[in-house]
Amino acid sequence: MKRKIVLILVAALAAAIFSFDACKQAETTASTLLVLVSDGVTGLPGTGTYNQVIGDQIQYRFTLKPDYSALTVLFDGVAIAASGTLTLSASEHTLQAYADDLFQCGLTVTLADGVIGTPAAGTFNYPQGTLVDYSFSLADGYYNLAVALDGTVVDTSGTITMSENHTLQVEATAGKKIRGTWLLAETYDDGSTFNGSATFSGNYASGTVIASDGGSGAYTFIGSTVAFNLVFPNVTYEYTGKFSDDDTMSGTCKRYQTADNVISGAWIATRESSATATSLRHAGGAGRGGKGDSRRRASQ
Repeated sequence: MKRKIVLILVAALAAAIFSFDACKQAETTASTLLVLVSDGVTGLPGTGTYNQVIGDQIQYRFTLKPDYSALTVLFDGVAIAASGTLTLSASEHTLQAYADDLFQCGLTVTLADGVIGTPAAGTFNYPQGTLVDYSFSLADGYYNLAVALDGTVVDTSGTITMSENHTLQVEATAGKKIRGTWLLAETYDDGSTFNGSATFSGNYASGTVIASDGGSGAYTFIGSTVAFNLVFPNVTYEYTGKFSDDDTMSGTCKRYQTADNVISGAWIATRESSATATSLRHAGGAGRGGKGDSRRRASQ
């Protein structure tokens, strides 16, 4: 009986310690300090965004440069001394120091990979009322450009009136890379098959494609959908599909000589590497000798 009581007390003590640690961890909450310092003011911390935790203490000190007459320091909009220590107690705080009437508003810009334009990423301060132009576009190989001002989606270019602090966040989605040579395998409902390679040249969204067995055409890559065609003297092939990973794409296809003579099928393409190129040279001869040879393909 005594042993049982001891075990129960140990378990209860362990639970209490765990509960205390969990509460302590829960109290460690992020706190962001935005610092805005105008012309005519020197000191620390400088303009920028500082990632801290609630409970941190920040020392600050600001002084006027020559030829300026009045220094104002605000913490969350409330006037404070020109130097001292601040305790962060909320998830967001703003510390402003400005000379004379140069009240500052902050613009924090975050840019994802694949975004080009202005302003650059960073935190900038402007006199209240300043008009700030912005414009963003996509780098080659990216899509889905999205610009948000203070969490609300806006146009990809425009003007911000700095009447208060703002955040500008720009996102982009990395696309797959279609350019290069792909090993292309096709199977049609009439039992015919074709194996060869196709080389895509151009930019991320469009360009030309040339098949190893003589056909040529154009491609588009919009969003996640790939579409291309191969035109031979007597027959046209059309393909649509998507990437399943960086080096594989597949979908449906069709070939036709006239609009009332369409044969449907499926295709898969694998990005060519030194290993796959060697494999194609060893295995491709027999395949091209059947229904996949260039003479039969061009007249199918």
